[in-house]
Amino acid sequence: MRVLVIGATGLVGAHVLRALRAAGVDVVGASRRRPASELASDWIELDFGHMTNVQQWLPLLQGVDAVVNAVGIIREVQKGDFDRLHRAAPVALFAACEQSGLRAVQVSALGSQPQAATGYWRSKGAAEADLLARKMDATIIRPSLVYGEHGASSVLFRLLATLPVLMLPAAHRALVQPIHVDDLADIVVRLLTAPGAMPRALAVVGPRAMTMAGYLADLRRGMQAPAALVLSLPGPVAALAAHVAALAPSSAFTPESLLMLEQSADGSNTADPAPAQAVLGRPLRDPGSFAGPAQRVTAAWSWGAPLVTVAIALMWLITAYVSWFAWPHAESRSWLAACGVPTAWQEPMLLAASVTDAAIGVLLLLRPRRWLWAAQLALVGGYTAMLSVFLPDFWRHPFGPLTKNLPLLALMLLMWRASPAKHQGER
Repeated sequence: MRVLVIGATGLVGAHVLRALRAAGVDVVGASRRRPASELASDWIELDFGHMTNVQQWLPLLQGVDAVVNAVGIIREVQKGDFDRLHRAAPVALFAACEQSGLRAVQVSALGSQPQAATGYWRSKGAAEADLLARKMDATIIRPSLVYGEHGASSVLFRLLATLPVLMLPAAHRALVQPIHVDDLADIVVRLLTAPGAMPRALAVVGPRAMTMAGYLADLRRGMQAPAALVLSLPGPVAALAAHVAALAPSSAFTPESLLMLEQSADGSNTADPAPAQAVLGRPLRDPGSFAGPAQRVTAAWSWGAPLVTVAIALMWLITAYVSWFAWPHAESRSWLAACGVPTAWQEPMLLAASVTDAAIGVLLLLRPRRWLWAAQLALVGGYTAMLSVFLPDFWRHPFGPLTKNLPLLALMLLMWRASPAKHQGER
């Protein structure tokens, strides 16, 4: 068997491709660009959205026995993207598969139908209707929510699961039924390699339905993360947040995705898991086992590192302002004198220190770099050593002006060693 996997660089497509190869199937991947790790003979570069003519597909299907279409987007970049990618191109592909006598697996989504409330569901539903009307061996698989370790939504959900308090739209009403991407990929392998006719449609869902808050609780439990409070975001606030979030081109949170989430409260995004488990031939993975303890630190770091960066940047900026504008210069000069700084140098040195503090704060906010943490470590360490020698009473101060430098130094050391390099060669 030779299988063409379209959308083979996406979460589902990449896992399907690997699972087929692990099963000994000859696989050709297809996407806009060929990954560097793939041989040219095992890959087809194509712009799927422009493949809307049957004649464009027929040459690519020569020597192929089956096709898996895993192309999908959650929001449009340009108007009409849903129709081109979810309907027009798949319909042309299905027609070519029918002419060539090929098997096909179409990755759709629960809730998809031609008259659905959102463009995502309508476009997926239109492709489903076309495929179901054709005389060919094909299966439409309809997942609810797919978990994959490196999937963008899964990374986001793990991040949310480590927050102590959060508010989500329909957190305790919207129902999902997460399936692990490895289970989904194995189901596709079974569908393509099993003898006999393929089922026309299959709800590919996890073992149990749950609310979004329940899903986060499962991820939290798997990561052994502390308990958290999950609140429901009021509808009007959620609608406003969705409109604001949609202004960011990369955001998956839009008014349309919010509508899909709210409509899933009626159970339309859940299904009986028995048929999928029967095809899989083994128990489906429970969402409580999706994430592990090793992912807890990474998930917390993804929001903790920006929080630390902003907090320390504000510390430097406030210190710069206070040092020059709010604190009496006479007292500052007395400290500098105690450190052996000549009178003529005291005011310029105070200005230089304030400017340096401000510069560090601005750089942390606008252009954070790993070397900047090392510079702060050296600066704070130098301040601490100098004051320890010339003004040791600061160690006995009840507000701990030097004592507080100890956790700051530890935090700066951690940020230096844990932050990724932004540019090759950065230390």
